[in-house]
Amino acid sequence: MEQRLSCRVIGPLELEVDGAALALNGVQARRLLAALVLAEGRPVSDPELADLMWPNGWPENARKALRVLVWRLRTALGAAGERLERTPSGYCFAVPTDHQQFADLVASGLYRLSIRDAIGAIQDLEAALELWRGEPWQDLAGSPAVVGARTRLVELHELALEEVEAARLAFGNPWVALRSLTRLVADSPYRERRWELLALAYLETGQPERAAAELRRFRALLADQLGLDPGPALVALERRLGPPPQAPRPRPAAWRWR
Repeated sequence: MEQRLSCRVIGPLELEVDGAALALNGVQARRLLAALVLAEGRPVSDPELADLMWPNGWPENARKALRVLVWRLRTALGAAGERLERTPSGYCFAVPTDHQQFADLVASGLYRLSIRDAIGAIQDLEAALELWRGEPWQDLAGSPAVVGARTRLVELHELALEEVEAARLAFGNPWVALRSLTRLVADSPYRERRWELLALAYLETGQPERAAAELRRFRALLADQLGLDPGPALVALERRLGPPPQAPRPRPAAWRWR
């Protein structure tokens, strides 16, 4: 009976065989597994693997050392080791991962939000966020391929954090969204979408003055720190809220005849 494999790369690296965690001892064994999983089933050439395994320079007899590490990983996998294949283009290891599942759930949540299925969007985006255990690909150094994969997942995570609150607003849960968005804005004050949703949450909770004040605060932040203006979505929301209230002019002092 074929064994079920799964790997987690969002946060600490974990490999499971038939639902049981498989211990991987040593930095190099973990790097090898992470490098193979990064390829998402594509064969990885020996030089490409060596660059990921030894980012500060290859050791002597790097190819031999790589073959030894592959043999050790196959041995640790047991019967599932036959899935780590040697092809003419390099080593190949196809295994389901949490980062694939995460990306699929985020995409599904965004689609459901676009068709106004707020409940479905909340379910998918919350399921995606539950998979997030920390920075992806922690065992690999910052090569261009790793940085690109890591950055994509981090951006999807930020997007999921924002759009699950948009779904809660669409579902009619503005007070819950307001609490989360206040924290999200504090965590990443330059992400414009968060300010837009925060203003909408204040509007939905009957606080239009506070909504306008938050947009003014963001406009001032952008101007002072980056020399920029808000984007079209926030400008449209500012217009919807109207101009800021004018302070009353002081009345001139009345003449007094002596």
